[in-house]
Amino acid sequence: MQEIRVRNVIIGKQFEDSENYQKFLKLVKERNVKVYMVEAGKRINIEKDLYFDVLWPSSKQVISENGINNNSLVCKMMYQKFSMLFTGDIEEVAEKAIVEKYGNNNILKSTVLKIAHHRF
Repeated sequence: MQEIRVRNVIIGKQFEDSENYQKFLKLVKERNVKVYMVEAGKRINIEKDLYFDVLWPSSKQVISENGINNNSLVCKMMYQKFSMLFTGDIEEVAEKAIVEKYGNNNILKSTVLKIAHHRF
């Protein structure tokens, strides 16, 4: 945001504070950026046939272990019959919670999976 013009930012609901988060809040306020804070159950409509379903974080299942990573934004993008699952910065404990929450249906099934960098 210091180098390019940003009008809107979508972030996952924050469950703990940090110095970086405070810097972010200051910067969006200075630059008059609209911030959308989302959590599990929300849908972000981009245009016709293109949207993101927010799967994580969840106020009902906040993870205290390494909370900044494990409560990071996990979304499934849908475009017609193509889907992509973005797993944010989650670690194994959050992966297990998400699979437990959504594993009995096809919500996690995606054309492409972008895995969290902590897995390898």
